[in-house]
Amino acid sequence: MEQKFVKTHFVEMNLCNMLDQLGEDETKNILSTFSCPINKDIENFIKYKAIEFSKRTTAKTHLVFWETEDKKYREFVGYYTITYKVITVDRAVLSNTEAKKLKNQGVYDEAQQEYTVSAPLIAQLGKNYSDGNDTLISGADLLHLAVNKIRNIQNEIGGRFMYLECEDKEKLLSFYTKNNFKVFGKRTLDRDETDINGDYLLQLFAMF
Repeated sequence: MEQKFVKTHFVEMNLCNMLDQLGEDETKNILSTFSCPINKDIENFIKYKAIEFSKRTTAKTHLVFWETEDKKYREFVGYYTITYKVITVDRAVLSNTEAKKLKNQGVYDEAQQEYTVSAPLIAQLGKNYSDGNDTLISGADLLHLAVNKIRNIQNEIGGRFMYLECEDKEKLLSFYTKNNFKVFGKRTLDRDETDINGDYLLQLFAMF
């Protein structure tokens, strides 16, 4: 007998839209099912900070669901959060091609030899390990959803530079560099960033 496979896909939902449709109590119930034992900062953000950040429009969170095409089954598999920041990038870390692209995006300080640019930041990115839901999506798939969201926005308003931050760990660096991100600096942790190991985060950028 031929085995039949149910086709699946990913569905994204803006947290603000979920709040409007389901209300805050039901939304909090959904967020409470998120678990990320390998990174408590990611877990605590979605459970305790994401709603307030979205309400204040400080940062927008997008929930990702794995869903069968017949819509019979849906699982909360991860999320990403995007915001805008002004950052500086040393000219020394850029290739000539990258510098040429960035020249049209920001302001270059000849004395300091650095660019100042307003750019989208992938502030949070995490898979939901509850009930094995992390096996339903790869890290690369989740990152690509976040990147594609930014690129679609930039197609409308302009821009081609984006960045993210991560802990200084070999596995994380390997993952992001394989997905076209490049280290350009580091940022000292803020006092309230107590769930992150170390005292700084590496900063990585991508340009398209």
